[in-house]
Amino acid sequence: MLPTIELARPEAAPASVLSRSEAASLLGVSVNTVAKLLDSGFLPGLEAVRVTALSGAPQVQVSAGVLPVLRTGAPGVPSREGDDREVIGAGASMTDRQFLEGARQWWRCDAATVTSAGVLAIAVAGWVVGVLSVKGVQETRAWKPGEVRHSFVAEIAGRVGTLDDRQSYRVMTSVPELAEVTARLLGARVQGAVSGGPIAYLAP
Repeated sequence: MLPTIELARPEAAPASVLSRSEAASLLGVSVNTVAKLLDSGFLPGLEAVRVTALSGAPQVQVSAGVLPVLRTGAPGVPSREGDDREVIGAGASMTDRQFLEGARQWWRCDAATVTSAGVLAIAVAGWVVGVLSVKGVQETRAWKPGEVRHSFVAEIAGRVGTLDDRQSYRVMTSVPELAEVTARLLGARVQGAVSGGPIAYLAP
């Protein structure tokens, strides 16, 4: 005689929340870097499932050309005189206009390399949270002797809502080749880029 069975669905276990030091150890970063992820809103909390999702992010590797990467932090108010941006840095709650204006200007960088690449990856704590399509240099300013900064003509090609939720990722360009590159970059991790300032350059 066959046994009579019933199926019961297990109750969801309560979310395990990590400390900042535990999250830092899992991600291989400093506690300050974890704070930057939290402050930017791209990591909404320290639930283990969220942090694990970030730890599994693929690494960006360049096989040809150069990928410029803007390494920025959580949103803040510009402190430099003459900087007319409403906000600097990158945050999940920023409007598209704020995100674009904060990312496309004013940078000490190799402007020719940025425009030649045609894209600028925006990274917070090493994770790509946005991609700009760069059309050219809009303006170049000498902020002080020996300090030249550039702004670019650019559009948002894609943005991340929160890093742990791929459903929140938006590819916003209709150009097929750019859309493919953007989709690969969003949420990925950038390490080993050569930098002399906020914009680093990832080469083969």
